Amino acid sequence: MRDARDIFHLRGEDGGNEPDHSNSTASLDKPIKVDQGFFVDLGFATWKLQQRMFDIGTGEAKSEFRQLVRHVVTIRDRLIDLGLQIQDHTGNPYDSGQSLEVLAFQPTDGITNEVVIETVRPSLYLQGHRILKGQVIVGSPLGTQEGKK
Repeated sequence: MRDARDIFHLRGEDGGNEPDHSNSTASLDKPIKVDQGFFVDLGFATWKLQQRMFDIGTGEAKSEFRQLVRHVVTIRDRLIDLGLQIQDHTGNPYDSGQSLEVLAFQPTDGITNEVVIETVRPSLYLQGHRILKGQVIVGSPLGTQEGKK
């Protein structure tokens, strides 16, 4: 039985940590076809990794993930090159005209206007067309109609 590293050509000179591109060709024999779901899955997974790897308050990589950050950033950058935009809404002002799925309105002390306090699922856009609608939790000022619910 072949080792997965052989199947995916992952045995480089560094002991298998980086792919071996020594016998890759400049072009593929036939184009690779992927559907929208591929970009949804990959974009959402990349966003989720970023959420876990970076401290939300400081934006700095958490110490246990520092060695992996560059790989996730590379994936994100390649997706951007392909036209995929990952939009996290946390901290953005909210108004009812936005195309977002609001999962809850949460009374929140210290705010004067509605604001997205948590992005549960980001909005994804592929070449300018939305392929995934974001899901959010909106903070409402205490004492407003939404804040009383």
